[in-house]
Amino acid sequence: MITVDQAIRSSFIKKENNIFSFFIDKNFPAFEGHFPGAPLLPGIAQIEIALFCISRILGKNVCIAEIKKAKFANPVLPAAEIFVSVTENTPYYGILIKDEKKTYAQISMSVDNSAE
Repeated sequence: MITVDQAIRSSFIKKENNIFSFFIDKNFPAFEGHFPGAPLLPGIAQIEIALFCISRILGKNVCIAEIKKAKFANPVLPAAEIFVSVTENTPYYGILIKDEKKTYAQISMSVDNSAE
């Protein structure tokens, strides 16, 4: 069974500056049970995608120190291509998850970059 972490890595398409592209396949494991018959990507999976992006920017693993704000405006459905924009406003990272038409989430979080 593939983990959500592995699925995030395999969903990653490219990075240009601090904008990351992902294709969230219909078989993404976080859809299982969330919700049967009407799957959507859970907020925690979107936060994990944000951590993946910050880790790529910093070149090392990170974990959440604090989530200052998390607003989930629209559901991410299966077979979605999403763009994740990361901005740094020390000590927080601003995360915007969107596609070409709508915003899915806005997250403000700080990380512990001493994770091994």
